Amino acid sequence: MDYLAEDVVWDMYSASSGHTTFNGIAEISQMDGSNMPQHTDFHFSTIVIEGDKASVQGSSTSKKKDGTEYESYFCDVYHFKNDKIVKMSSYVIDNAK
Repeated sequence: MDYLAEDVVWDMYSASSGHTTFNGIAEISQMDGSNMPQHTDFHFSTIVIEGDKASVQGSSTSKKKDGTEYESYFCDVYHFKNDKIVKMSSYVIDNAK
């Protein structure tokens, strides 16, 4: 979490779970990861960097703890200030198989 500003804001938009906002490192570090896979394969298709902003588009595949296969397509947008991320917006279309 060294790359995050203390007061970072993370907006997550997911097709399956709607919109969630995390305010600050403390909230992000308390995320419930109980249903998260142990390993995720990421495939990046587009990375754009301009000034103090960057975006990453791609897909991911994994297997959840219950054995369910999970696939998603995402686009993350990052805003930087003083070499730290101050705002993240994640857009995810997820597909449990």
